[in-house]
Amino acid sequence: MRNRNLVGEKKSLTVAIPVRWANERGDILERLAFPMMERSLPGEVEILIVDDGSPTDLGRRLRSACEKHGYLYHRLATEHLPFSIGRARNAAAQCGVSPYLMFQDVDLMPYPGFYGDVLRECEVAGLNESADNFLMIGVIYLTEQATADFKNTPPDLRRQKFIHCLLEDDKAAIEKFSTGTSVTVWRRDYFLATGGNDMDFNGWGYEDLEYACRAIRRRKKFALPSEFALDYRNFQSIVEYKGWKSIYRLFGDMTFQKGIVMFHAWHPVESNSRYMAAKKRNRQIFDAKFAAFRDHGLEPDPLPILGSGRSLVLRNNPWVTNRWAAPFLGELVHIDEDHLPPDTFIDFLASAKFTRVVFHNPYANERVQALYEQVRKQNFPYIVVERGALPDSVFFDARGFNADSESYHERHWNHPVTEKERVSTLQYIQSAIVDDDSLEEQPDRLGANNLRKKLKIPRGKKALVAFLQRPTDTVIQNFMGALGSYENFIRLLSRLPYAMPPDWVLLVKQHPLETEKIKIPGALTVDDYNTKDLLELGDAMIAVNSGVGVLGIIFGKRVLYCGEAFYGTEGLARQVVDEEEVNAALRGFTPDVEKSLRFINYLVNKFYSFGKFTTRRVKWHDGSLMTATTDIDFYKLRIPGHPEMKRAIRDSVEVASTSILFDRYRLPNNELDRGLAPPAKEVKEPPKASARAPGAALPPKIPDQIREKPAQRQEPAVGKLLAKPAPTPRKKNGFLKKLRKLSESPVMFFRDSRFHTLRLIGNRFFRQ
Repeated sequence: MRNRNLVGEKKSLTVAIPVRWANERGDILERLAFPMMERSLPGEVEILIVDDGSPTDLGRRLRSACEKHGYLYHRLATEHLPFSIGRARNAAAQCGVSPYLMFQDVDLMPYPGFYGDVLRECEVAGLNESADNFLMIGVIYLTEQATADFKNTPPDLRRQKFIHCLLEDDKAAIEKFSTGTSVTVWRRDYFLATGGNDMDFNGWGYEDLEYACRAIRRRKKFALPSEFALDYRNFQSIVEYKGWKSIYRLFGDMTFQKGIVMFHAWHPVESNSRYMAAKKRNRQIFDAKFAAFRDHGLEPDPLPILGSGRSLVLRNNPWVTNRWAAPFLGELVHIDEDHLPPDTFIDFLASAKFTRVVFHNPYANERVQALYEQVRKQNFPYIVVERGALPDSVFFDARGFNADSESYHERHWNHPVTEKERVSTLQYIQSAIVDDDSLEEQPDRLGANNLRKKLKIPRGKKALVAFLQRPTDTVIQNFMGALGSYENFIRLLSRLPYAMPPDWVLLVKQHPLETEKIKIPGALTVDDYNTKDLLELGDAMIAVNSGVGVLGIIFGKRVLYCGEAFYGTEGLARQVVDEEEVNAALRGFTPDVEKSLRFINYLVNKFYSFGKFTTRRVKWHDGSLMTATTDIDFYKLRIPGHPEMKRAIRDSVEVASTSILFDRYRLPNNELDRGLAPPAKEVKEPPKASARAPGAALPPKIPDQIREKPAQRQEPAVGKLLAKPAPTPRKKNGFLKKLRKLSESPVMFFRDSRFHTLRLIGNRFFRQ
């Protein structure tokens, strides 16, 4: 059960504090108040206490304390399970509503203004610009006495005073310091989509490290260090750019350099055999998970947003079960349409408590179409996910599919655009015209002038470009409209070369995946040329209802369509069904430039999602080719009812090693110390002494004045004479020490071995 107060206030940051109140931690109520050391929480910040299974009576006291402080309280009924901080973090992400999520331990104390600094840092670090950006906050661990001093220090002095203690290495005040911590700030949708903390870990320990290492590798902010997978040194002492800890701590260094830090209040640490055993198991799990993500991209399933319901999906493919979209669709249940009779479909959805149906292609076959018609008829919520008409585009449409969707009606897009939208849309249009991106694989571009010469089209003659489609395509079989059939479209094209004015020529391009070639007498076949070159060359284009029509609108051409098209609005395109209407459109139709810009603005900036596709060509059951999508990596995600999520897809790292962040890893020659052993120098043997040959000259005699004299004996200092001789150190049992190292850190055991063969084993089985 979740207690939400502060209703109606828009929050930007949820600070999630996982707890389980055990009897041995009687100080938890005091520490629950630590966030109030901020003195005045910003209005955009909410504190969420996630109670992972405290005993019932203690849970009631926790709830009461949260109500007193104005916190949110969320309880998990997990008292029968060992405490799991990862489970609590995941629950916080699922039940939160703020776009940003911060994880904080109950023992951490902020300075006044800390949460305001975090909010500003979210802006500076671009968490809203790319969801894979995140913050890491360093922690200064105070001693028992310093913890009391911190509370008694005037609030405005706390941060500077105890950072000063750290810089002076005041061991009476500072136990340790780390910038590689679990105090992190994430975009909540990103955390959910990437599966959060892996629940295969036992209790706690390493689950936050494993998640952050996944995020670091995906983020590409810094170049990976040498031997990234190596668990090398610790966050405080590492001085070589080697192993994952060396890059991990850079994220905390960034905020610490700006003075953004938290202070850990001292408490007794109980280190028992049970804890150590769990830590050892988690270390092994960490190594396995690290390698699985590095080598195969494996990570936990996405986490659904609490309250997002259940979605029935009829296909298990990258469109409807996509990682980035999954959190917004709730619990995903895959059932094949063959097991869902249309006449009882709505009753089944209600009885099984489904919230929505997610279709890929709702016209894929008769059974899917029947189910689609049922949900539309009964107004049951649904979403259609399919490929859009622009490169990289995908639509999540809750109003229909393609030409049957109400989403393309003028009332949704034919409105004045802002100056920002106008600039953005014009930039997209210009890029779309110049770039080589396309929906299907295309020949290299030649340019309109070169293409005209290659096709030997006389100067001044106009070109109508016809784009053929696939007879088996969904839009051909279901959206032919008044034209009736695809054969009628081919017949129309066959008449055009003889019916058009003499200053027009017809160019015909086959669909790139179609294997059956169609020849139109009197027309020029242009299968081997790029679609964008053809649009640039042409004065008009014609198709049944192909998505190429949207590209035609972008190029500012007269777009003619013969069937039912989602872009079939007067001013954007003109519908034609015979040669007379074609000629009339060629003479009298001029596209509305402003209307076209508004439509493209709607698609690009409001309706379409965009992602990088991984595809492969496969043969369809009829022998034709099709493009199968195996993955979609979204960089702009728009799902009805949810805020937009943006991600930067990076091909290179963002921060160079010349940054001052790398100074701790720098050698005197300004290169990074990557912990690589220098090549062994060749040791030259001194020349062996040989007997002097008879008659050979004697070696020259060294004069006494330059002969090295023996060093004079130094008298010891008085203090040293009085001191007792130092005891001879007892030699440790080397075998037991090595055995313990093999158990706790087998990788370092092999890598540090003085035996060459063992070092090779360490290098071979622990790659970057």
